[in-house]
Order: sequence, then structure tokens, then C-alpha cells
Amino acid sequence: MDGHSGMHGHGFGNARTPLLDRHALGRKRNDAGDDQLGDLEHGDSVPAPNVGFGRVISLAKPEAGNLVLATIALLFAATSSILIPKFGGKIIDIVSGDIQTPEQKSEALNAVKNTILEIFLIVIVGSVCTALRAWLFSSASERVVARLRKNLLSHLVHQEIAFFDVTRTGELLSRLSEDTQIIKNAATTNLSEALRNLATAFIGLGFMFQTSWKLTLLSLAVVPVISVAVRRFGRYMRELSHKTQAAAAVASSIAEETFGAIRTVRSFAQEDYEISRYSEKVDETLNLGLGQAKVVGLFSGSLNAASTLSVIVVVIYGATLTIQGAMTPGALTSFILYSLTVGSSVSGLSGLYTVAMKAAGASRRVFQILDRTSSMPKSGDLCPLGDQAAEVELDDVWFAYPSRPSHMVLKVRNISSYLVPT
Repeated sequence: MDGHSGMHGHGFGNARTPLLDRHALGRKRNDAGDDQLGDLEHGDSVPAPNVGFGRVISLAKPEAGNLVLATIALLFAATSSILIPKFGGKIIDIVSGDIQTPEQKSEALNAVKNTILEIFLIVIVGSVCTALRAWLFSSASERVVARLRKNLLSHLVHQEIAFFDVTRTGELLSRLSEDTQIIKNAATTNLSEALRNLATAFIGLGFMFQTSWKLTLLSLAVVPVISVAVRRFGRYMRELSHKTQAAAAVASSIAEETFGAIRTVRSFAQEDYEISRYSEKVDETLNLGLGQAKVVGLFSGSLNAASTLSVIVVVIYGATLTIQGAMTPGALTSFILYSLTVGSSVSGLSGLYTVAMKAAGASRRVFQILDRTSSMPKSGDLCPLGDQAAEVELDDVWFAYPSRPSHMVLKVRNISSYLVPT
């Protein structure tokens, strides 16, 4: 409710700050429709900003300690997994060497056993670190989503009543449940997977350069092209995800309205109409989802084709170097395994990038609420101090519903009243 009044008396501790500035009253009347039209009459809050992924990650700041420990465990796990190809190539070099005499056979067998023991120890360390990483990141994700939902609900209940008049309950519930769940996964679990893939890729590249810098540079030739494609793909997916989440929220709000007024729906035999409304929005969500699926499929297929062709070229050139004596068979085998591991990590990153863009779209809807400032914040500390008589004066009072601020339903010039305690 918007309005204005002047109040005087002796029965209160202090004067309350008026809801509207007296000198701004005339301007408020004229501009009320422009100030609140986009916010309330359209059932939307401040325009949704393009939320950077850094702000999504900032939700996990209170879990920084556990996340740092989890990241250290992640690095150990990634290093242990990338070491397996190195020792695999070592075994190939041992068994493909010149083994003629019984002594050479015995030395080769002992060397293989020692290498297998080293691999076994590496696997144990990697498994423990992987378990620690998964536990710490998962527990952090649960705390993040719990804190986000509490903050979101706390911010919602302090909005003005007009906000709830024009904003559907189903949409708010969608933001509290579905959107926060997507953000939770992006800020912790998917972040864990992204860091693991990044660490594996960079460590693998280091071993690749150590094995053969020529083959490594050849395998990196496709990186610039892939980077440009990923950037364009990410921008498109972010916008499409935002539209999909918004359409899904509208469908949920229609279902919520139907269930809440089911007696009225049944009384007027409007079941088919409500089903039609809901189906229309579900179909809209479906079409947007199918659009996402096409884009993701095209992007994933193209990325896989580029990666596979790159590996084929590397294998051909590596075989040439091996025939020329520039590489050993074990080194070539290790390099191929490094390439496959790094390629798998890059493919995993592309999938996580898709999830991250979806989270960016969902986060726009959540931060849209968190950034909204109520047009009628709670203020004032008016309270009676006793049973004294008081005078109340209402000076130039007006009233309009916040959802229709340009339509005044009450105008009072001046009313004075003297209150006597009974």
C-alpha cells in the first residue's frame, strides 16, 4: 500500500519517518507507474543480470578450508592417475628389450615386479585421495545449498506484499528448489570435477612435453579452434538455459495454482482448460530443452571428431619417430596413453562447461531475487508509552495498489482527530 499522512500527538515515544517524502509527493504520484511498472505489474523484479561464474563460486567461500584440503587431495589423485601410463611404458620397454640369457630374463622379471608394486602403491594413494576429495566436496555442496536456500527465503519473506500479489508461488518455489540445486552442483560438485579434469590435463601435458615436445605441439594444434567454439557455445547455452528455467517455473506455478483452487476448477468444469495451460508451458519447456540437446550434441560430436583426428595424426607421427629411432616403443605407448587421458579430461571439461552455463542461467534467477530491494522496507519504532491523550492528523492521504500504482482508489485532503484514552 502506498500513501502519505502527517501525524502529531503526545502519546508516542518518537515520530516515525514518513513512508513518502512530503515534498516528493506530487512527483511520486506522477511517476509511480513508471517506477513500479516493470517490477510489479509485470510480476518481475529488477532486470536479471548476466551473473559471472565467479559469483556462483563465491557462495562456497565459507567452505574454503575444506575446499582447499579437497583440492590438495585432488591434485594428488590426478598425479597418481597420470603416472600409470608412465609406468606402463616402462614395462613395455623392459619386455621389448634384448632378453637372451637366463640372467637377463631374471633381471627383467624383477624389474617388472618392482614396477607393478610401484603402480599398486600409486593406485592406493590415488584411491584414498579420490575418496577424500569426493567426501569434502560433497559435504561442502550440501552446506552451500542449505545456506543459499535459507538466505533466499529470508530475503523473500521481507519483500513487500505486492511482490507476492504479482509473483506466482510456483515460480518462487522453483527458485528455492530447482535453481538452488543446479547452483549447488555447479559451485561444489561440478567444480570438483572441473578441477580434477584441469589438473589431469595440465599434469598430463607436462609428461607429454617431457616425453616428446614435437608430438605435444602437434597435438595442441587444434586448441585455438576449439577455444573459439567453446566460447560461442557457452554464451548461447547460458541464454538458452535461462529461458528454459523460466519456462519450467511458469509451468510449476500453473500446476500450483490449479491444485490450490481445485474446487473452483471442478465447480466450473475447467479441468481441460487447466490441463491445456499446463501442457502449453510444458511443451515450451520441452522445445527449449530439445534445442539445448541439439546444440550439446552438435558441440560434443564436433569436439570428439577434432580430438580423435588429432590423436590419429599424433599416432602416425609418433610411429614415424619410433621407426627412425627417435623414440622407444614404451615412450610412444606412454605418450598415446597421456594423449587419451588428457583428451578424456578435456571432453569432461566440455560437458562440465555445459552444466556451468546452465548454472549461470539458473543463478540469474536466484540473484535477481537476492539483489532486489523491497519498495516498502520495514522501518520505524513507533510504540505507545502510556494512556495519554493524542491528536492524529492525516494530511493529504492517498492510496493505490502497488501492482497498479497509476490508479488511485483513495484521496483524502485533511483529517484531524483527538483521541481520548478510555
